Amino acid sequence: MLRKVITYPCRIITKYLRHNLLANFDEHIEQARKNLAFLSEVNQKIANYYDWQVTICFYTSLHLVNAHLSKHNLQYRKHNDVNYALNPFVQLSISKLPEEEYDCYMSLQRLSRRSRYLANEKDNNLKSTQAFLTYEKHLSKAIKHLDKLIYFFATKYAVSFDNKDFTCTEIGKGEKLHYFKLT
Repeated sequence: MLRKVITYPCRIITKYLRHNLLANFDEHIEQARKNLAFLSEVNQKIANYYDWQVTICFYTSLHLVNAHLSKHNLQYRKHNDVNYALNPFVQLSISKLPEEEYDCYMSLQRLSRRSRYLANEKDNNLKSTQAFLTYEKHLSKAIKHLDKLIYFFATKYAVSFDNKDFTCTEIGKGEKLHYFKLT
């Protein structure tokens, strides 16, 4: 494996060249599409599992982000490294996202953490004895964030995603979503 080390302030990120060890752009996009289909199916058949739907939203966004990183020959195994590479305020990052899309991704990551660990998405929940459950309002936020990310990456890389039927009473009928058709 041939690799090159790129140094950012206080951080070393490895850039893999030639033979990638992980999935490539098309494989990540295909997995994102499969996750979207699964999200729609879960939503239509067992809609009250909001925690699982939020988690699927995050993992869909993770594949979109990994597809983006693969376009820069970057692959990461830790969320912190991905977050750093995408951060719009890291001046030397070749893979940074615009601020709005970065915020959407980070929000999905926090919402998924809440769903998986019952932790407050706004802090590390280190001292709390309270469980933070996931409700339809959290799913609404996740869908809106995911929709923005899909739109961004579909536009940036000229890839297509099918519209998915979706039910969420917390999303207003007048709200414009690109990839989710409210039923």
